[in-house]
Amino acid sequence: MRKELILKTVQEIPGVSFNEICRKTKLRNGVVSHYILQLVKEKKLDKFGDGRTKYFQPKVPLRDREIIVILRNTTNREIFRLLMKSATAVTSEQISIKIKKSRSTVSTSLKTLQKKTLIERTIMNKKTKLSSDIGFKIKDRDFFEVFVLKYNI
Repeated sequence: MRKELILKTVQEIPGVSFNEICRKTKLRNGVVSHYILQLVKEKKLDKFGDGRTKYFQPKVPLRDREIIVILRNTTNREIFRLLMKSATAVTSEQISIKIKKSRSTVSTSLKTLQKKTLIERTIMNKKTKLSSDIGFKIKDRDFFEVFVLKYNI
């Protein structure tokens, strides 16, 4: 029963952390730890990442895991969702206002999303070369539309 509950949680929330499993299942740390070790040993669950480990079903590909871990961060996910909804590029200032986060926080997240090739920079007004004319957009919208549905992000 408890083992299935943990498996179901990982299935519903790919990239879930140990603490999140404890909160969602309302099981104690020791119980969760015991069953996670069993599930990993049985190869029904995979650990991913250094430091704060995330848990996945074994069938989730490595590249998908990397993207999911990035999007598990609240600010990254809010920016990503905003850009997915937008038909045109959005400036960092507009993003900052819409998601109600500081410019520096948005800048850090944009760099992460860009480094991992989820988004790309684009010049919005090619006639002027101002840094405020740099916008951001989703790099491969078709891929991410399927990805979001597949992993419930």
